[in-house]
Amino acid sequence: MSAGVYITDNYSEPMAPQHNFVHNFDLDNPNQAMSVYARIMHEHTKKQLKTATNSARRRSEGVSPGSSNGCAESVGSADS
Repeated sequence: MSAGVYITDNYSEPMAPQHNFVHNFDLDNPNQAMSVYARIMHEHTKKQLKTATNSARRRSEGVSPGSSNGCAESVGSADS
């Protein structure tokens, strides 16, 4: 059974991280392996933060000061 691979922006990462670890990182040079891994994780975190920020901006667009969660409330009167 082969492991699934997630591919994004010319970088593929196995669905099970340990699957290709030995093939992607030089275990004979642990300092370099750690540096490469840290750089990959830093880029991944930056991408997640950018995605979350953009999503929050989209959600907050069009929110009027008196509304809750971007939904305008309608108040009706039964006495009309």
